[in-house]
Amino acid sequence: MRYIDGDALKQLAQGLTFDLPQCEQVLDSALIGLNTQNGLPDRMLAWIRAGGVASGPGPVEPRGRIIVDITQTINADGQQGYFAAVLCKNDEQETAPVVFFSMHSPTLDVPMRVEVPLRALMLGNPPLAGSYTLYVHALISSDGATYVYYGITKRGWSIRFNEHTRAAVTQRSKRLLARKLDDLIDARAAELAGRRDDRAKLAGIVSSVCGTGMSREAALAAEERMVDKYSLASKHPYGLNMIPGGLAGIRHIRHFLRKR
Repeated sequence: MRYIDGDALKQLAQGLTFDLPQCEQVLDSALIGLNTQNGLPDRMLAWIRAGGVASGPGPVEPRGRIIVDITQTINADGQQGYFAAVLCKNDEQETAPVVFFSMHSPTLDVPMRVEVPLRALMLGNPPLAGSYTLYVHALISSDGATYVYYGITKRGWSIRFNEHTRAAVTQRSKRLLARKLDDLIDARAAELAGRRDDRAKLAGIVSSVCGTGMSREAALAAEERMVDKYSLASKHPYGLNMIPGGLAGIRHIRHFLRKR
């Protein structure tokens, strides 16, 4: 590949239903085409080689945020296909280029999207194995609310979300994220079955990778900030984190265990 690091793609997209070797080729081809237009991929490679974030702000497209949207399609025979669309969004608040992995749940008939920073998938970065990833899950409901959960993991972050989903559907977990996901899924299933259900239904899921290649200390600090700012249930009406993030969460758990 000219631009895409297959190992990084595997680390950050494992657990998805995507055929990753096909995605790697489609994404690399899209970046080759983009480079002929504005040279941004080559400038990003040079920035990564110079140290990436440590060297200063990364290159951007001045007209707007570059989004490479990889969409999964499934034909009548169940065969998967992929196509890429390169978008320039001048109404985006964020400027760093990003890759969207767009899917559609055939069971619930709702859209699903995974967002990964483009820089994290490109050649030249340090290996991700052994490092931490900061992620956020957003559950979109039919009443317009968006429920948010932040977390960190040393494993594939999507594997962690699959565990949350299994806990919601089969294990009746007491965790707030699992309970809310189970409630939204159950209401959506009732709607698809034609049963009257006045509860809000699941309308979509967006998962975003916020930080990659992080040390444990950096990941804990970032999680603590983001949970406190956006998703601590005791502070935010749509927050799904039951306890503080990072070291504050570890202290909270230790205090709870001592009280027991």
